[in-house]
Amino acid sequence: MKKQIKSLVVLSVVFLFFNTTSAQTKPNFRSVPEIVNNGDTIKVEYDASKTLLKGRKAVSAVMYSYQDYKWYAKDITLTGFENNWSVSIIVPKDCGLLAFKFKSDTLVDNNRDQGYFLMMHDKKRKGLMAKGAYAGWGLSRSPKYGMDIPNYIKFKGISDSATYHWLNQEISYNQESKSVLVYPYALAAKATFKDDAFPRLQRVLAYLKRAEATESDLLNARKILSGILQDKTTADSVDKALMQKFPNGSLARLAAFKAIPRGNDMNVMLAGFKKFLADFPETGTNKTFNEENRINYDVIKQNIIIFSSYVEKNYADLDKYLNGLSFGMVNFLYYKIVDIPLKRKEVDEKTLLQISEKLVKRLEFIRSDKPEEYGYLSNKEWVGMVNNALATQISTDHIHLLNRAGKYPVALKYAGIAQPILGYKSAAFNNELSITLNHLKENKRLAVLLERSIYENQASTEMIALLKSSYIKAKGSELGFDTYLEGLKNSTGSKKMQAEILRHKIEAPMVDFAMQDLKGKIVKLSDLKGKTVVMDFWATWCIPCKASFPGMKLAVDRYAKDPNVVFYFVDTEERGDSYKKEVSDYIKSNNYPFNVLFDNMAADGKATGEVLDRYCKAFKISGIPQKLVIDQNGIIRFQSTGFNGSATQLADEISMMVDSTKAIK
Repeated sequence: MKKQIKSLVVLSVVFLFFNTTSAQTKPNFRSVPEIVNNGDTIKVEYDASKTLLKGRKAVSAVMYSYQDYKWYAKDITLTGFENNWSVSIIVPKDCGLLAFKFKSDTLVDNNRDQGYFLMMHDKKRKGLMAKGAYAGWGLSRSPKYGMDIPNYIKFKGISDSATYHWLNQEISYNQESKSVLVYPYALAAKATFKDDAFPRLQRVLAYLKRAEATESDLLNARKILSGILQDKTTADSVDKALMQKFPNGSLARLAAFKAIPRGNDMNVMLAGFKKFLADFPETGTNKTFNEENRINYDVIKQNIIIFSSYVEKNYADLDKYLNGLSFGMVNFLYYKIVDIPLKRKEVDEKTLLQISEKLVKRLEFIRSDKPEEYGYLSNKEWVGMVNNALATQISTDHIHLLNRAGKYPVALKYAGIAQPILGYKSAAFNNELSITLNHLKENKRLAVLLERSIYENQASTEMIALLKSSYIKAKGSELGFDTYLEGLKNSTGSKKMQAEILRHKIEAPMVDFAMQDLKGKIVKLSDLKGKTVVMDFWATWCIPCKASFPGMKLAVDRYAKDPNVVFYFVDTEERGDSYKKEVSDYIKSNNYPFNVLFDNMAADGKATGEVLDRYCKAFKISGIPQKLVIDQNGIIRFQSTGFNGSATQLADEISMMVDSTKAIK
């Protein structure tokens, strides 16, 4: 026994020396003392002189600790000068392995994707490595096993035999780890020994199926039998044992989940989801089994909230389940019950603001109380991730609703979180912030916002109107405004845009058409010969189509005095009998100077779309909004799908396409 302990000490010292502290192999990273016990206070030293952080004035770090077979991250503040940085830390008492990454602004040094690691010795068991040391060292460098540090190191990983070795070492010296590590151990054993792994796996199964086995043990046995050994007969016998020993356990839950009605009847599905939650509460369930079998309680709660908002026209279930929703589901739920109804104008904005405030409040709580499943993120990383989601997925709608309610100071608060992340590169956000600043009379900030938004080509028509008003106030007239506006734009960005547009120039004949306009007049492609034609396929139900119209209006206005350029807005993919009136009312109410054409009935007679269908089949594309620029001979020169959100950028893109097409002789 003494000989074995001695050899382990030698192994661990050599291992630490080779992997973390050698003056020859890694002179830029070491610990003092070199041999580290869990619970010790140590000094970590980092020399940036031979790394990508060389010469940086400020360097910080994230420390990952492997505790109880899970990863936990912590922000670390370093002190130092020039390239020499250090920090004193207290190693957690239950830590088996430490890993570090060093950062400065956006640069990250993780030892060229190999990682900076320190293995812990066990303070209570002299001569042995700490609990988790072997497993952490093996799994941290075996990404395919899914138990590494997410996004820490990025290489293929060590061999299965090496992973097996370290897991075997861990289990040998820490028997309590067997139930936790049994499945990755079984995977590594099978990959290492192939058919010869059977005796080892049989011993594993004997342990998992012992008389005092937990449900987790039996579920692991079931998974090994089904997934690794593909022994259905024995797996079925384990299923029977599970049902007998745990009649209301995971297998019963899975059967009940599969029995939830699916289909188009929301009432039936709503009742099914509610019954499932009543019969099988989430508390105490096996999370791994749930994930593997797609039993997602967040999705179930989310469906209940969404279905009840549609079916029962109330949000009582939102209040009931909101505080149990996860980070990801809050974001998705916001999209479903705030963003979509807002854009479709299906729910009044006062009600939507109440819902938005509840969801944002939940997200803020989650931000302040990091869930355990995100333990691998440091607090700064976690707050950054939540704020990024708030900025990119929620802030624009939330600020819009606050603006409409007159809550401008609160809107400014959320804009303050979002703008450092979004910059000036979101036209929709810029527009809402301009409304906030204008009402709060923050004129200096508004002026900067307007000019930077124009520079980035991410502005709305309303923002241009604000800028024009300010210009007239300063100059006494609008004379020279167009030149001033063009001068604000990023010329480099404009040149890049133009080059990208020209790169996608095409040459293909447009399908012939004859469609009615709002007055019933027939417009044919043959009648448009000699003109540059812009066609915009849209529909009353298409949110991005209508969102692009302010930008299209800018483009239409630019060519209003050019008789050789015509725009047609083709309403398509409509059903029923009332869509023509709806189109007419929509165009009039928004004061759009658009020439509207109605697509013909499609071949199946269920909806309009005959011209769009022929065009899409000819060019093997689909979807609206769809914009075309056709030359004077009926040849398509440019095609564009979708809308990126910026009115000014869209207008410039269309103008570049039109001008390039006009130049063709």
